[in-house]
Amino acid sequence: MTTTDTLTEPEAQARPRRSLARWLEAASPTLLVLALVAFWEWAVPAFDVPRFLLPAPSDIAKLMVAEWGLIQMHALATIGSILAGYVVSAVFALFVSAMMIRFPLLERLIMPIFVALQSVPKIAIAPLILVWVGAGIGSKIAVVASIAFFPIVINTMAGFKEVDRGLLDVFRSVDASGQQVFWRLRLPYAMPYIFAGLRIATTLAVLGAIVAEWLAASNGLGYLVLSGSFNFNTARSFAAIIVLAVIGTAFFALMSWIERLISWKRDGGDATTTA
Repeated sequence: MTTTDTLTEPEAQARPRRSLARWLEAASPTLLVLALVAFWEWAVPAFDVPRFLLPAPSDIAKLMVAEWGLIQMHALATIGSILAGYVVSAVFALFVSAMMIRFPLLERLIMPIFVALQSVPKIAIAPLILVWVGAGIGSKIAVVASIAFFPIVINTMAGFKEVDRGLLDVFRSVDASGQQVFWRLRLPYAMPYIFAGLRIATTLAVLGAIVAEWLAASNGLGYLVLSGSFNFNTARSFAAIIVLAVIGTAFFALMSWIERLISWKRDGGDATTTA
């Protein structure tokens, strides 16, 4: 006898409604975006809004098709600076966090400096970075790294400190070394916290790249947004912003996927394989 045969009539009638509700819940963000775009497309001609102030979505789509080669070239420049700065910030943040959890005095010395630097708007520090590093890819990487660094450090340190005290006492009772405690207890326990910081840093990395390209750059999507506004080519600015949104969303989704993959391999993969 199949599972469907054992369902009562009310349960069989409720199943399609539950499936429809789940589909609507999953598709609601997409439906909302489509509704807003449709309203935007209608409102621009209906209210006679000048196209140099607010182009219709169809105008933006036409420009993206016509200038896709230009947009792609600038997008690749922005993606390169985002990835490079993100990797630098992540590696440096994880290294500094490991040192601070290993040597508490180091945390007491440098964490207040990090907090003070984080309280300063990065738009104020970026010109100094340009003076020190010079205009080019180096300054873009430095700005991205400086903006994406702090959330990774904060979340990583939180994960290291929230380790189960009972397990920590067990490791100490068997005379485990500091390295063994770090690699076998603190780091695995802190992985959800680390990935939370990495996810936050993805959006900040995009922001950092745009800030650097606004200040001094001859390529990148930030430069394209700025040049479009200066030339009253608002459709080009919107096109660059849309591509930036796609890049940021894809980057965030990629980190979320990596986190799920690592969690599955660590927690569920072995059990599934041996079952």
